Amino acid sequence: MSTVQVSHRIVRTINPKSAIGQIGGHIKMGFAHPRGKRTNATMALVSALPLAPGSDKLVLSFMDRSDPTSTFDYKPGHGDNHVVIVPATGISTSIINGVCPGDWKGAKVMLGDTITEPTDLDVDPTGLGVAESDAWVDLVDELGCDCTKLGGYPLWANEPLDIERIMGRKMLFHHRITGDLVDLKLGDGGVVYVFVDADGDGGALCWQQAN
Repeated sequence: MSTVQVSHRIVRTINPKSAIGQIGGHIKMGFAHPRGKRTNATMALVSALPLAPGSDKLVLSFMDRSDPTSTFDYKPGHGDNHVVIVPATGISTSIINGVCPGDWKGAKVMLGDTITEPTDLDVDPTGLGVAESDAWVDLVDELGCDCTKLGGYPLWANEPLDIERIMGRKMLFHHRITGDLVDLKLGDGGVVYVFVDADGDGGALCWQQAN
């Protein structure tokens, strides 16, 4: 049964000492950027965020952006993305791009205001009528949930995906990234969704464009 969820808005910080992670950039030390299974090209860092507020573990997510027009980042588990949970100790990141052709200039981030997300947000938007869909969008707008955030509901931009069926194991939604902090160059309204294993040290990534 769905329950009320509390998420944390992720916002940019200008003080590196208050940062809890980053979007974009690259890892300087502590974890080697993985290579794409299809291209063998170095993957770009998408995000490095805590497993939970105050956690001593980081969720690192990557995309193979060596050929953005031919990637399958929207299909989790197809090898063009990589998600791993690692100890935060020893991980050093930089907001400067340049490790691989697909890297983005990054942004140091911290947790912003919490958002209480009611069960009304846990819906299949493709199964709603026009009036119900409009009400759902209005609710997202009212709560300020359509943003880069940690936790809560995925708030799909397009058709919801059954991540657990695709990956064949229990998955938990971790965070979403919109274009409010870093332009990931995923087209109009591109949103990244990161999931972690309920039991294990991996995860999955996918992205969508709004219809």
